Amino acid sequence: MDASFYHVSERTIERVAEVAAAAVPGCRSIDAKLAGLAGRSFPRVSARLDQVSGTVAVDTEIATSYPAPVAAITDAVRATIIAHIRTLVGLDVSRVKVTVANVEALPEAGRVTWEQVADHEAFVIPTPIEVSPTRVQHPVTQPLEQLQDIAVHSLVDDMHSVVVPAPVEVEHPATPEPARAAHVETPEPVRAYSPEVPEPQRLAAIRTYPTEARVPFPPEPVRPWAPQVRETVPRHPQLPPLQQLTPVNVEHVARPREVSLPWRAPLKEITVNRPPLKPIVVEPVVRTPMTSAPAPQPVVVPVAPAPKPLKQITIQPVVKYYDRTR
Repeated sequence: MDASFYHVSERTIERVAEVAAAAVPGCRSIDAKLAGLAGRSFPRVSARLDQVSGTVAVDTEIATSYPAPVAAITDAVRATIIAHIRTLVGLDVSRVKVTVANVEALPEAGRVTWEQVADHEAFVIPTPIEVSPTRVQHPVTQPLEQLQDIAVHSLVDDMHSVVVPAPVEVEHPATPEPARAAHVETPEPVRAYSPEVPEPQRLAAIRTYPTEARVPFPPEPVRPWAPQVRETVPRHPQLPPLQQLTPVNVEHVARPREVSLPWRAPLKEITVNRPPLKPIVVEPVVRTPMTSAPAPQPVVVPVAPAPKPLKQITIQPVVKYYDRTR
């Protein structure tokens, strides 16, 4: 296959494989929206395309009905996917892995038998696309009409002369002469003079006067205080006069009536014959003390059998669905 002739995406191959798997009897088509919040849609197909070798590997997850021949359904799904991809896409299928991820129970009337799966044709006959030819319509043009003259006003007529004013005279300011520095007279230096320090005075004697001690006044005597106890005066409660009782009328909302109950059989006496318990006597086990250590046992070394030549395995494909030799 020339890879530069056309390009097939993996999504296209997955869509072809999904339609092929759904056409097999016993393979259920489940929508993810109808399967619940955590549901999955079936069949699920994942295709990996090898552009160099021109082959494709397909992994398929299907949901089958029960009871049904699940092994025959998986073989039919594998053969149908291979036939559809070869016929419709033109690629060779290197591997098809079919996994039964879900099983739905069906009533007895909707059971899928092995004969229905065996009668299913895996091959597909592509239907040619019919395209209707497009009718070509010739446009009809109108005859040429004489153009009308257009009166155009020239902009040259609107032009007029512009009076240009005289140029403005530029005044040049005169630069003043530099100012001369005036001579500064320096005053005579000030003569320093020493200040006159007065003579130190003699220290005068300090006299101290004794402080009179003050005696505090004695405190007044504390008068003892005794709490006053209030005298309790007993009070006699006054009861209101007794009033005459008023009769109360009680209305019965519903009168009791007799209710018939189903007949209940009298209980039967059950006698359980329980055999008396047997006494269990536990005899003490007399253990013999070990006088010597046990003799070591010989080590067993496993001996592997001699290698034999491998046998040739011949796999016979299912001719009904797909023959790899053709």
